[in-house]
Amino acid sequence: MKRAPLMSAAVAAIALGAAGAQAQTDQSGGEACFAVTEPVVSLSYGSRYTDDSEDRSDIDEASNAEVNEALDPVDDFIVELTSHANAALKGDGAEAEAEARCVVAALDTWAKADALSELGSMNANLSVPSRIGGLAMAYWQAKQVVEPDPDVRGRIEDWLVARMTHTMNWFDGEAPPKASRNNLRAWAGFAAVAAGESAQDDLLRSWGAYSLLTVACQADDAGALPLEMDRGPRAMHYQLHAVAPLVVGAKLLDNDGYDLFAQCDGAIKRVASFIPAAFEDETLVTDRAGEEQTLFNGEDEVKSFELAWSVAYLSVFDAPEIEAFVEEFRPLSHSKLGGKQSLLW
Repeated sequence: MKRAPLMSAAVAAIALGAAGAQAQTDQSGGEACFAVTEPVVSLSYGSRYTDDSEDRSDIDEASNAEVNEALDPVDDFIVELTSHANAALKGDGAEAEAEARCVVAALDTWAKADALSELGSMNANLSVPSRIGGLAMAYWQAKQVVEPDPDVRGRIEDWLVARMTHTMNWFDGEAPPKASRNNLRAWAGFAAVAAGESAQDDLLRSWGAYSLLTVACQADDAGALPLEMDRGPRAMHYQLHAVAPLVVGAKLLDNDGYDLFAQCDGAIKRVASFIPAAFEDETLVTDRAGEEQTLFNGEDEVKSFELAWSVAYLSVFDAPEIEAFVEEFRPLSHSKLGGKQSLLW
């Protein structure tokens, strides 16, 4: 239930500099909000992987650093934005409303700049959708606490819809064959669902649902996703990367009459259940991938955010194996999924 909105006031002018936007006042005219990262309009970069990596598993350290440098301002903004969106949900009264209005004001700054509208490379088009999903999830939370000013609301929602319309057209018409069906498509689908929920846009919801099922319905009987199993020593890593948007996207749509969890003989449920099963029996992955996994041999380790999806899943299903597996990783949070998941589900 939305709380009674505070009296709206004009958002203070924002001075943009090399270090980003200065702190702005919230829409209620109250205390200063957080400093807003200067909107990132253009992105263009190459691959994180070496040119000769056929299974896209061999990281090129220099290229990876360049990608991170380009995306860091966007990711930092999402983390900051999400922390305030979570504070709005967790808080109460005027303090919570002020946090929510700060989130809305910050997003309006990016909407006015038409941020993320110039994606000049294939890899930018592949990686930006998950960021749009994170932005949309922060807005979705803020709207549960306050009702944005109509003009501000229109700008933000038009911007989110425009960014996702570009993504939908790109994935349907230009994405490489594998990327149009793997974890990257799942994240694009999740972003469409998140933006669709935020803007109440049925086209985005429908495309998001279709995209999530495009990925999930490839799962084999055990729940392994074949395109992720093709990723050599990082197959398990990419299975984890895919399950997050599948589960949380399906949960978001669950209240809108889209029962994605039941589709393709419970494909998303199989994909989720594969995670603890694979850590119990590594051959489930190694036999499919044909290689030892970095997550099993100690080269890499599972991080808490990679299991954040489980909170949404466990809010729908009784799954003792998943619950036991994630227990040591709590609390579970992922900025692109909306932050602290226990506040959402």
